[in-house]
Amino acid sequence: MNEQIKNTINAFVKTLREMFMIDDAAELDFGIYRIMAHKKAEIETFFGLNDESEENALCRKIEALLAEQQDGSVNVAEIRKRMQDRIRVYQDDGETMEQINKKKGIIKLRQQLEETGDPAVMLPHILTALNDFFSRYYDKGDFISQRRYVNGGDATYLVPYNGEEVKLHWANADQYYIKTSEAFKNYRFKLKNGKEVEFTLKNAVQLKNNEKEQKDWARRFKLWDGVTEPGEEPAPDFVPVQMEEDGVLHIYFTYELMKKKGNEQNTLNKAIYATLADIILAKHKDDYLDLITNTAGKDTEELRRHINRYTTKNSSDYFIHKNLGDFLRRELDFYLKNEIMHVSDLDYNNLRRTLAEAKTIKAVGEEIIQMLAALEDFQKKLWLKKKFVVQSDYCITLDRVPESLYEEICANEEQHEEWKRLFDIESIKATEGDMFSSGKQGYTGELTVQFLKENPHLVLDTAFFNNDFKHRLLESMEDIDAQCDGLLVNSENFQALELLQEKYQEQVKCVYIDPPYNTGGDDFLYKDAYQESSWLSCINDRLDLSKRYFKEGGSIAVSIDIKELDKLIGLMDMQLGDENRKANITVRRASITGAKVINPGLVNISENVVMYSNGQGKWQPQDAYREKGYDDRYNRMIPNINEDMSKWTFSTVLEEFAKSKGIAKSKLKITLGDTYEDELLKFVIDNAGAIFQSASLDLESIGNEAVELYKKSKNDPNTIYHGHREGDLNDYYLIGGKLLLFYKDRLRRIGDKIVPVEKVSDIWDDVLPNDIHNEGGVVLKKGKKPEKLIDRILDSTTKEGELVMDYFAGSATSGAVCLKSHRKFINVEANEYFDSIPLRRIKNTLFGDKSGVTDTHMWKGGGVVKYIRLEQYEDTLNNLYRTPKEGAWYEEKLGADTIGYVMDMQSQQNWMHTDWMANPFGVKMLIAHGNETTEQTIDVVETFNYLLGLNVEKMLWPVEGMQVVMGTTRRGKRTMIIWRNTAHVTDEEVNTFLSSVDCKPFKQIYINGETTLGTILDGKLRQTETEFEYRMFPNE
Repeated sequence: MNEQIKNTINAFVKTLREMFMIDDAAELDFGIYRIMAHKKAEIETFFGLNDESEENALCRKIEALLAEQQDGSVNVAEIRKRMQDRIRVYQDDGETMEQINKKKGIIKLRQQLEETGDPAVMLPHILTALNDFFSRYYDKGDFISQRRYVNGGDATYLVPYNGEEVKLHWANADQYYIKTSEAFKNYRFKLKNGKEVEFTLKNAVQLKNNEKEQKDWARRFKLWDGVTEPGEEPAPDFVPVQMEEDGVLHIYFTYELMKKKGNEQNTLNKAIYATLADIILAKHKDDYLDLITNTAGKDTEELRRHINRYTTKNSSDYFIHKNLGDFLRRELDFYLKNEIMHVSDLDYNNLRRTLAEAKTIKAVGEEIIQMLAALEDFQKKLWLKKKFVVQSDYCITLDRVPESLYEEICANEEQHEEWKRLFDIESIKATEGDMFSSGKQGYTGELTVQFLKENPHLVLDTAFFNNDFKHRLLESMEDIDAQCDGLLVNSENFQALELLQEKYQEQVKCVYIDPPYNTGGDDFLYKDAYQESSWLSCINDRLDLSKRYFKEGGSIAVSIDIKELDKLIGLMDMQLGDENRKANITVRRASITGAKVINPGLVNISENVVMYSNGQGKWQPQDAYREKGYDDRYNRMIPNINEDMSKWTFSTVLEEFAKSKGIAKSKLKITLGDTYEDELLKFVIDNAGAIFQSASLDLESIGNEAVELYKKSKNDPNTIYHGHREGDLNDYYLIGGKLLLFYKDRLRRIGDKIVPVEKVSDIWDDVLPNDIHNEGGVVLKKGKKPEKLIDRILDSTTKEGELVMDYFAGSATSGAVCLKSHRKFINVEANEYFDSIPLRRIKNTLFGDKSGVTDTHMWKGGGVVKYIRLEQYEDTLNNLYRTPKEGAWYEEKLGADTIGYVMDMQSQQNWMHTDWMANPFGVKMLIAHGNETTEQTIDVVETFNYLLGLNVEKMLWPVEGMQVVMGTTRRGKRTMIIWRNTAHVTDEEVNTFLSSVDCKPFKQIYINGETTLGTILDGKLRQTETEFEYRMFPNE
């Protein structure tokens, strides 16, 4: 075998190892790499990736396929012998192979072998074609659409097209974006000695999406050199490793634009490790030597492993293909027809060879595709799997808590400390009573029952209490879900939308989202050269899922800026139809001051809210108004408006205002000074029913009766004509053919005031408060929206009591506004600041937060909000376990109370064992918190409630080890679920409970564990285990 063939084989083997992540799998034991590590031996054997070039199993397979298609009438062995004999003669004469290959005789013999389809000659062509095809489509863990049409050597990309008038296409349109819950967050890990290390990202540059940078440049991780400003020179003594005040060793990185050539990340990682190892030996050897020690049982040093994991996690595996097998098969067919079987080359002499080459590439390519598709489909199954509820708790104000529980609340130190931290209860002083109210005790250093009674809006968090307390609290509540004012979800939003849909399908009147603007500085992770495509895939799939939640007549509103405005509108047109596009609202977000005015050109101080009807039935928008000063076009007045209209007299507003003040009209402004405007407005509001302006009637838009009334008024200009109108419509008053418009119709109640208003347009220049950073008592540096903006959107789209969803919740502004404006809400936020920002803000709001739109809605506090945390995709991957050939694998590996997902990609069922349902109250999973993974008890009961779509009405704990949930599904089925620890609660005890309740209203009753109760439940009994697995792994 000559060197050329060896090099071709090695190149293709290298591509296969990259596609199947063979070399990284053992070192990067997370995510998809865990799957690849499990399949490594099988893949290597199948493709012969560890074979010597001469013995490569894949090459032997290709040669066998070619041999089957050879022309039997041609003596290939004879031609090959003649060529080898000539080559030997030339070599004896001292000529090199490079010289020999140019000989006309050798070239002719090679051509003869090619035409006959000789396997030895055809092998490099086949391998080169396969390598070209697969390496074209594969890019750092993802398969990207790269279809090309080759014409005269000029490669042009093609896109799928089905005859649409306008087509919105992006490279990853057929893939799930899976990085939503991640950002360039700091990466922290702990050593065995308890010391912590953090990789802290100081700067991440934006890669502009143009062709030059796609080809030649890419972003790479490197150690920070201390430079903070462009053009600044790095300090020669700067060290990118610092022990900070938090007691953590910080290693500082940047993510910078570099030339691809010579700056491969693996090469940079080796240099990073070498530099850090020297620094640790010199400065931090005593506590951090373990970082650079190759411990037993590991392939690499701890620090090297974490560097590779950190850089890989943030730069690859952004997508899961929705149907990789069909995609690659289509592309392979196109590749064969376009680049292998050139029509102009299909003459009689080479037809057999070309067909043999194409059939062989097709056969071998299909085997590779089948293996790749199996791996990708397995990932997809885990991505789409409904996720477990890991934690379920309630924030509930004390006015909703039975006083019988107050003593235990007073004794709870964690709750006490949070109230001091969040609500500053230490500043609540005692007050003396008077004839109208009794005095208050105030805070005395300890919690008392009396203090709790005096502060009914203190927010209790059930996470601080044991299960017994929570059970008694929930048992005291009727219509539990109906009492909840909102649901706050800590989860990647795609996973939350998947789990919640059965319960909230067709229930949401308004979806509002404020997604990342994809500016490069908003922490949105994107694949290099695919920034726009990454963003579109992220938004598209979540928008598509959210459509299932739309209630008839509802709306969806999306905040965005100029960067992605055009693409968002194109995407929403595609998803919802351009006929449902209702408004593109311009929102003023800043003032024309500061650094914004330094740069030349227009000053950008706006962003947009794009609003669509959801396409479900007739759109039902609401009239929204904003406060406006006195409109002096309403300058006439009828002082005796309460008399019969035949006796009405007419004056001006200023004349009547002057009379009321006893001041000459000409001296009003001088006399009243600074109070003039306010006092005039008060007079106008108090007399709004008598103040008017006259206007012309639009004769084209009024009824016949109104037209006749108009004619009479026109002919008799000194008489006032009155036309009665039914319902909420204002009556007509006409004089001289003019309609009287009364100022009272321009007034609305906002908060505790009656003020003049005007209808809201699509220009909003009045929603930015001066103190947005402090709204809600939390700070979110990027993307925090003013409450007034959200309030305006909800005012335009919903009524009190209706449900609003926001699955890019950020600081939970929308949730806070919903509470204050008496709407229900679902907020979803994945970020690690969930506890410190959105959850804290909801607690502040329940307590009676005074910022934002509090005064507009006269909000005082109080309510119930549920919050849950979900298993994430990374958690699912962390709970994968291999299936042995026989035996109860989970009992040996996991224990019967621990969940694990089967890592058998060929399995069509039993994706997880269900023996843990024998005791659903102690089920555990491995759950990631930052970069640490710990075993945690999860909430099976709440998970099943969401899988069924159950609106929970009542929860009971009749005996120890048993829980009963009663409610109604979204589809209207009254349902009872009986959960029990089967080791302690028998069928007899369950039957005793069933005898104590009326089972007739329930259409279905679920129970876990084996049971004989089916005969007495009249066909209503369902097995929980079967239903659970069926709903968690839905069929596509």
